[in-house]
Amino acid sequence: MFVPGAEALVYTSGSALRSDVSGSGYWVFAPARLAAGGLVVVNRGFVPQGREDVATRDDGTTGSRADLVGVMRWPESRGVFSPKDDPSRNLWFVRDPAAIAAAKGWGEVAPFYIELESPQPPGGLPRAGPLKANLRNEHLQYAITWYGLALVVMAMFVFWLSGRATRAA
Repeated sequence: MFVPGAEALVYTSGSALRSDVSGSGYWVFAPARLAAGGLVVVNRGFVPQGREDVATRDDGTTGSRADLVGVMRWPESRGVFSPKDDPSRNLWFVRDPAAIAAAKGWGEVAPFYIELESPQPPGGLPRAGPLKANLRNEHLQYAITWYGLALVVMAMFVFWLSGRATRAA
């Protein structure tokens, strides 16, 4: 199960894949021991700002074995505007399990992480939940844009033809 006392906080301003996560807070990343041996980093869920300290919530870790249900996800790559991580404050800004594990001294971990969907911890935090793709439907906007551009091109062509006919006459 989860390695006791080991967790890392990854700052988030919300989630496009989780409707229950709004506002700023932290993803709680923790290493979990696999039955077959080895470690995998698990995103245990979301805690709102002000509840990042383990003392303010039941951490829900037990020494017993448990089945975890989640989604395998690849690490995020650091963007140009991503702030620099602050390991001394246990604060990261990119979900990169290998970098977190190296900084925290967790040892060798899988090159991916698990986004936990269940079980929920006894105290409710960190709040795990299912991922749901929330794709925007902007087909009408695209249709108006492209048909509008086509109309402008046709109008410019007519304008060009009429100017050419006037000069020829």
